[in-house]
Amino acid sequence: MIGRSIGALLVSIFCFHAPAPANAEPLAPLVRGWEQFFTTDWRVSERRHRPVMTGHVVNAWGVPATRVQLLVEGVAVIWLGSPIPPGSRVSFEVPLSGPAADYRVSVFAFDWLQTASIQTP
Repeated sequence: MIGRSIGALLVSIFCFHAPAPANAEPLAPLVRGWEQFFTTDWRVSERRHRPVMTGHVVNAWGVPATRVQLLVEGVAVIWLGSPIPPGSRVSFEVPLSGPAADYRVSVFAFDWLQTASIQTP
């Protein structure tokens, strides 16, 4: 499952990454206070002599999150590629163009999975 998530993520990076125009405002998460629902951790290392960021996103809320996108400041907005069940974490990997002094990862956008319940009389 994790391998499939990383594979989907790598495909989404190459499909959705586009450089921002020089006069564009910096991106910010679409949901203020996303930190109450998710935690993120990451580190920068090398893979095949190229810098790469690897990390995890944890859903700390009680509802599955879908269509999760991460904002890696200065790099891209990326899709995670799989839902995050409550209390679970999903791995991500982002190729970097070069080393930077500091990176910040935040949850850019997400949806909560809504389910219908059937009640009997």
